[in-house]
Amino acid sequence: MSFLFQSTIFLQDYEKLKNVSLDPAKHSAANAYEHCEMVNRRVIELAKMNGCTEEETSLLSDLARVHDIGKITGNSKPEESVKLLPGYGASSAKLVDLVKYHDTNLPWYIAFQRCEPPGDKAWNRLARSVDMRLLCLFMVADRVDCPSGWRANAPLVWFLDEVKRRRLLNRDLVIDDETTRREK
Repeated sequence: MSFLFQSTIFLQDYEKLKNVSLDPAKHSAANAYEHCEMVNRRVIELAKMNGCTEEETSLLSDLARVHDIGKITGNSKPEESVKLLPGYGASSAKLVDLVKYHDTNLPWYIAFQRCEPPGDKAWNRLARSVDMRLLCLFMVADRVDCPSGWRANAPLVWFLDEVKRRRLLNRDLVIDDETTRREK
């Protein structure tokens, strides 16, 4: 069992996510709690498909549950989630960094569209901070409730293409099409 479920403070805050509504144009989940639970199920599927270790799968599962916890403060920035982690006993640098960078694809894509893409230094710093394979798997899982599927998310597709082009993964990701799978 995850250390998170041993923290009364986390469990109370996690329940509060049920009161955080999401934009229905971007999410089919009714609230942030449902979204996190959907992401958790999806990231575990992706972890299995990609041969992740038990430790990696547990890390991804914890990430699914805390990545948006900061939304209970009324702020959707990842920094808000990072601020809450110590109160839950989350001291793992791997988890903290994944929470911190889990939404990197959007601001970097916006910069790319402005013809100000992140340079090699930024990409290398990111690759030193997090396991890029786990980050990419999580980013895909985080779009599990997108009405059009993860492939319709231009920032995510761009990010995955850049990671591949820059050879920041030591092996290819195995990612099925969640939307097609749901329809079968």
